[in-house]
Amino acid sequence: MDAYDALESACEHEGLLEREAVERDDADGGYGETSENGTFLSENGDLDIAFARLYAYFGAKGYTCAVTTRVANLCTLGFTIWLSGFLLLYVDFDFLRTTCAQDAERCDILRDAVFSRPYQYGGFVRNAVVTMYLLLFSVYWVWSATRLAHDVAPLAATRKFCHQKLALSDRDMYTITWPEVLQRVVHLQATTRLSIARDLSEHDIVARILRKENYLVGMVNRDVLGLTLDVPGLRRHRWFTKVIEWNIDLAVFHGMFDENFNVVPSFYDASALRHRFRCLAIINAILSPFVAIFLSMYFVLSHAEKFYNTPSTVGTRDWSSYAYWRMREFNELPHFTQQRLAAAYPHAKDYVAQFPSPVVNVLAKFVSYVVGAFAACALFCAIIDDRLLQAYVGDRDLLWVTAVLGTILAFSRALMATENAVFQPNAIMSKIVAHTHYLPKHWRDSAHKEEVVHEFNSFFTPKAILFLEEIASVFAAPFVLWFPLSDSVGDIIQFVRQFTVNKSGVGDICSMSAFDFIRHGNKHYGAPSHANKDQRSRQGKMEKSFLTFQATYPNWEPDASGRDVLISLNGFANANETALGKSAEMSSSVLRKSTRFAEPVQKESGSHHRFSGRSAVLRQNAHGSGSMFQPSFMSDFREEHTFAEALSASQTVLQHFYEEQAVLLNRDVDTAAENSPTRDDPDDDKESNVPTIDTIQMYHRPSNVNAVPMRSFPLDATTANVVHAQNGPSVLDSVLLPNSFALPPVDDDERVSL
Repeated sequence: MDAYDALESACEHEGLLEREAVERDDADGGYGETSENGTFLSENGDLDIAFARLYAYFGAKGYTCAVTTRVANLCTLGFTIWLSGFLLLYVDFDFLRTTCAQDAERCDILRDAVFSRPYQYGGFVRNAVVTMYLLLFSVYWVWSATRLAHDVAPLAATRKFCHQKLALSDRDMYTITWPEVLQRVVHLQATTRLSIARDLSEHDIVARILRKENYLVGMVNRDVLGLTLDVPGLRRHRWFTKVIEWNIDLAVFHGMFDENFNVVPSFYDASALRHRFRCLAIINAILSPFVAIFLSMYFVLSHAEKFYNTPSTVGTRDWSSYAYWRMREFNELPHFTQQRLAAAYPHAKDYVAQFPSPVVNVLAKFVSYVVGAFAACALFCAIIDDRLLQAYVGDRDLLWVTAVLGTILAFSRALMATENAVFQPNAIMSKIVAHTHYLPKHWRDSAHKEEVVHEFNSFFTPKAILFLEEIASVFAAPFVLWFPLSDSVGDIIQFVRQFTVNKSGVGDICSMSAFDFIRHGNKHYGAPSHANKDQRSRQGKMEKSFLTFQATYPNWEPDASGRDVLISLNGFANANETALGKSAEMSSSVLRKSTRFAEPVQKESGSHHRFSGRSAVLRQNAHGSGSMFQPSFMSDFREEHTFAEALSASQTVLQHFYEEQAVLLNRDVDTAAENSPTRDDPDDDKESNVPTIDTIQMYHRPSNVNAVPMRSFPLDATTANVVHAQNGPSVLDSVLLPNSFALPPVDDDERVSL
């Protein structure tokens, strides 16, 4: 008996209870859940919370790792509070600098440089601030410990659900991918009812997990949030740090939905939303000194040793929070976004290295030469006699001087330009875009321009600058909340009102995350309809998100408009297969799914559903070990093509399709990431003189690509030769880590294997 039959036999005796639960809960609007899943669901039967816990359980790699991580984080928080209190209240730094430093051999730090009664020293204000800081974060520690104790039971329930319903042990969680977990949940509905209204698809589950995040992605894409302050020198700086993000979540999304997952009517009260922003501004102003102290202490304790041993890490960069949300796609879970940005990281470093400051480079070389000369002298002394390292140079011994010189030398060399670097910013930018899917109109063929370099540096910032910005945002948050965000209340409410759709069995969600191509489609990106500019996502984000989602969850069946998008892009790839080269072939595993979805679904003998009378979706039994649980889409990929390559190639076809439409219409129809009207979508009735793809170095159009009208392609029933990979690793083990250079056609010598 295989896994499917075993699971069905185990659940057979629950059928009567399920039918009674369906009849009892039908009057609840279709959002109720059956009693058999009570341990998996939250106390109020909230499927959003249940699926979010399942995703967090997957991210933590099982019950043991989840509890261990939470306990370790709690201990880290407690240790940081204790050590910061000890350093700020008990240590006599004046004594350390003077008396103890002069007589170091006789100085006992714990005996001589520690106050026994700390409140007798220091000023009243200093002691009061430190005491309040310790009290506030001690209360936060107690709250975190209470929350951990409360979350142990839901974690255990999630583990029981994974063990009994999904046949996943904690060890399985170490290696399984999220799409495989989700496929097991979808197949589970053949025997266990999770939602009364309908069988939940992969899209329904992800939409529940990311209900609020999808709205935030849309707001950032449409530039709804006011994030700039009218301060000289910072008027174009967007304050979107973690502190601001947390406040937006509290003000906008906390309490946004009712128990049936519909937007509450009170949310549309502009005065109430503005009041929440300003109340949070006052709270942030009160707490800002204490939060700044904690962040500073945590940063110093976390990175001081790393900076001391490897000073070059001071200049290391990372993606900013604003870049994360700007490049995140609809229905994209956080770890997928992080993997895409991690894949773009080395290319982003190469791009930044293309533009070293000439002045800084000259000074760094001079400092490196001078400091290196002194370091050579110190090394020469050590070669003569290592006891010379204890000799003094002024007030310091030679060993201390050598260590300081080495630190300065490493830091200065990190600022020097790379030798023999080839200047090709557009080519490097194309590699970045292959992973980020982010290319504003004014970036095209302009990667070498100062404006683009400056904007990219604001996305890809040195970690030290990110930390300073985070600290500064603690004090700037009250002003951002009180002024620009409060002023954008009307735009926020209008966005939610305009981009909300109710989906049966799911509730209210962002309509762009629902891939509603009829309402928000952009025909220049393959959509079957062309909505008004104020109804579309910018830069085709919805269409790009759709392709990414389809590639990540190949068994998900889109609606008719989604299939039309796949058919249009598939037809374009087929018509230009020779010109597009490997990109057309590699994208077939994503785009040619449309031919399978066009086929009517037939009920097989191995398929069984207890609720067939309620319009349930019948699914084929998956291939692989256990028959039920091995992803069937593994066999849909050719062995020589990785999932990452297929995803990048499909995005390549989408980009070329867009450019083909731009050529046909003799205009650039894309939208930019800026609020400036000159960078937004041009009016459909006006011509644009913006250069087309044929004049852009970054994406040279194949000369023999012919313009093909959209949706004029017949269904291609032929499929590629299938190579089963049942005994190999999942194709999603390296999900969303594209390695091809994407938008240019990919040739054999350009492919990079994982």
